[in-house]
Amino acid sequence: MESLSRRNHPLRDVLDKELQQRTFGSISAPCRLCHFMLTVSPALRSVELTLMQQLAQQQGKQLSDNAQDLTLPLYGLWLRWERHGEFSSYTFIRPGIAEPWFDDPLSFLPSRDWFSELPGQIFRIVQLTILTAEQSPADTLIRQSFNADNCISSELAGGQARIWTDFQKHAEGAGRMLLLSKGLTGDALGRLAQQLFDLGNYRKLSLLGWPLARQSLQQLSELELQLAGLTQSIELQQRSDEQLLHDITGLAAATERLIAENSNRLQATAAYYQLTLDRLKALQESPLADHLSLQDFTEKRLTPAYRTSEAVQRRQQLLSSRLGRCTELLRTRLNLKLEQQNQQLLSSMEQKAKLQLKLQQMVEGFSLVAISYYAVQLAIKLLSSLQYWWPELNVGRWQSIAIPVIIIGVAGLLRYQAARLKRSL
Repeated sequence: MESLSRRNHPLRDVLDKELQQRTFGSISAPCRLCHFMLTVSPALRSVELTLMQQLAQQQGKQLSDNAQDLTLPLYGLWLRWERHGEFSSYTFIRPGIAEPWFDDPLSFLPSRDWFSELPGQIFRIVQLTILTAEQSPADTLIRQSFNADNCISSELAGGQARIWTDFQKHAEGAGRMLLLSKGLTGDALGRLAQQLFDLGNYRKLSLLGWPLARQSLQQLSELELQLAGLTQSIELQQRSDEQLLHDITGLAAATERLIAENSNRLQATAAYYQLTLDRLKALQESPLADHLSLQDFTEKRLTPAYRTSEAVQRRQQLLSSRLGRCTELLRTRLNLKLEQQNQQLLSSMEQKAKLQLKLQQMVEGFSLVAISYYAVQLAIKLLSSLQYWWPELNVGRWQSIAIPVIIIGVAGLLRYQAARLKRSL
């Protein structure tokens, strides 16, 4: 076995623990639960873990650094702590039932300032009262506990439970849910309670992107109008291409900044929306006549908000793509102008080269005359010197012979040098 353990995948034990975490324990009806959900920043996670480890040690338990949940007995109640990506939840479970069904949430805490040291911001508080089939509530108590205009009721778990809620904060500062168990086992009841809490948490978290999406819609409309104006300027050539490219680059930067600011939140909205649908499906809900169901409420309130966030993401991507196409169009036009300028420059250089060649040919002609002249003068001087030693030397004859020979020789030498220079280039 030791030889096999050496071949373990490095994530084997970690993933096994992950599969066992966040499993809600068994609960017995009747009972009352109060669920506190706090959003916690990554920087404060270590503080939260330290405080929960201290609390676990006080109750004789150990909490590892990688643990994601904890269940503790706490002053006659049970505390269920769960750590998620951007929030943590604290569920206090009080066995038994007594009226009123819904009371001050702080009455569940060991002390009213129990949350003062724990990091995070309160994002959701909801009370869940679980009754047995023999304790079926009267319609009068239902009307007293929930807003009749928004009251939701349906059967869950394949008809083995029924829920009442209205998804609003009441005078005690918390939401309310009433669950009637029709013979559910303790484990099934625990799973159902966890699914109900998760459903509410993910539903509310998915709405976090809605204010940002609504704000982004206004900014997107302004950016799209600016892009339309720039596109018209490109078409009508109302401004210089350099100025247009500068404006488009600035508009693209503003678009990318907007995407960077809201993409994480909008993507999280999509993820939480899908988790909400998954939890809703797991509830096995059956609607009741004349009552709004959880499914109806989700489609009526949550889905439009999600569609808005989805539309913002699509419009942002379309705007970014359109900006890319406009930039490429303008760059193409600038490149064509640059090529035309290069062609004109090359043509001008060619004309200058031709002119320089003509000047060089003229200089070569002058050089032929000048060199020939000096060479002839040297030849005449030489013949005059030779006549001193040979008086019978016919200087005139030799001058008539030397002059054409010198001119032809100089011309040949200059042509040879020009050809040699051309070959070297």
